[in-house]
Amino acid sequence: MIYTYDGSFFGYLSAVFDGWHDGVEQIEDICLEAEEASLFSESRFVTTDDGKARRILDGLLRQCGPKACHYFYYAFLSEPKKGGMILLGYLRKAFYYKGTFLNHRSEADIWTVCEWARKTGNERHKLLGLARFQELSDGMLYCRLKPTCCVIPVMAPHFIRRLPGERWVLHDTGRGFGVYYDREKPVMVTIPDVQAEPELSDDELAIERAWQNYYRTIAIPSRKNEALRRNFMPKKYWPTLIEMK
Repeated sequence: MIYTYDGSFFGYLSAVFDGWHDGVEQIEDICLEAEEASLFSESRFVTTDDGKARRILDGLLRQCGPKACHYFYYAFLSEPKKGGMILLGYLRKAFYYKGTFLNHRSEADIWTVCEWARKTGNERHKLLGLARFQELSDGMLYCRLKPTCCVIPVMAPHFIRRLPGERWVLHDTGRGFGVYYDREKPVMVTIPDVQAEPELSDDELAIERAWQNYYRTIAIPSRKNEALRRNFMPKKYWPTLIEMK
């Protein structure tokens, strides 16, 4: 049986719950509905159920500790291709070893999930330093990003602490969604693919021009080193930086 879900974290956990209930040995794969490609296996779409998902998370936290939940969630956010069964293997081994599961990182599923989690954590760390907010004409702060991993949800708490009195949005342009904060609580929102540039405030335009002039003025052409620059700041992040426009 192939279990499919809507792509959300709780959707995946709901599929795991149903598969576990039906008999984990019969699970052939857990994947997005769009990724299902088998002609010879029966498939079943699992509707997201917060109650089922929380039962798995609560059990993982209670029996294995917060690190087990951290690695599992961050690994999921790395969006690994064909990763549904490896994540399931991690869950099974975490529940088997319980509090000592970190002593078994040499096992393939645990090692792979920890590496995926590290990838997500590294990108989150980089983008917290590279994120650039722009003030829109209505006073809201807007940050456009295009990360490899789905790090927007785990970046939001940092900016809630740093900018508690502002309205802002983190926009993942590659996935078409974002996190909107209205000075009270964050909300996941769908953001359509709009080609037009957002309308910036006059103050923002003036500050951007001043920063770009300063950036060009201090540059030393003879010391320009594109290879070294890419080592410190991957080129995939350049389009979102004001100074690179």
